[in-house]
Amino acid sequence: MSLIVLSAGGHARVVIEALLSRGIRPAAVADRDAALIGEAIGGVPITESDDHVLKMAADKIELANGLGNRASRSDSGLSGRRTLFERFAAQGYKFPVIAHASAVIASDAQLGDGAQVMAGAVIQPAARIGRNVLINTRAVVEHDCIVGDHAHIAPGAVLCGGVSIGESVHVGAGAVVLVGVKVGAGAVVAAGAVVTKDVAAGGFAGNE
Repeated sequence: MSLIVLSAGGHARVVIEALLSRGIRPAAVADRDAALIGEAIGGVPITESDDHVLKMAADKIELANGLGNRASRSDSGLSGRRTLFERFAAQGYKFPVIAHASAVIASDAQLGDGAQVMAGAVIQPAARIGRNVLINTRAVVEHDCIVGDHAHIAPGAVLCGGVSIGESVHVGAGAVVLVGVKVGAGAVVAAGAVVTKDVAAGGFAGNE
């Protein structure tokens, strides 16, 4: 079955590299900007528009979400990534779990459809990772953590044991969320922050 990466941005390169580490070469990259067709990213040709992919039989291809995000104090920046995933999932397209060969994933960890685990990341026992979640480079998700759908745990971030992360939360690069802390849906944890208490839905933790 062919695999197509959606969105020809920087994160798509990381997704392609994770796939290549498993011996999987994507058939193509698709992007909503038809002007990119004919170019290549990560050695994979950009051959399709998003609309063209939607004309393909859902049982003949698999998809990978190549769209990243840029968070601000007031916005996790994950709505575009979520919308892209849900647009295709609603039409029956499948998003397999993608894990770089160097990632360490406990045997009983649960990963939802389209979850991505990048190079050097660690997911420990009894962790539950939702749909379309991005566990980025060298991030650590400790035992018994819950990470809600569409969240992004950025490079080098650490979730200590029993942490609960809501949907569409951005945990910034190098941040540490301490044992048992709950972070509500849509919240933003700043890069390098140390979070010692619960964060409300839509809230912010850390310095500017």
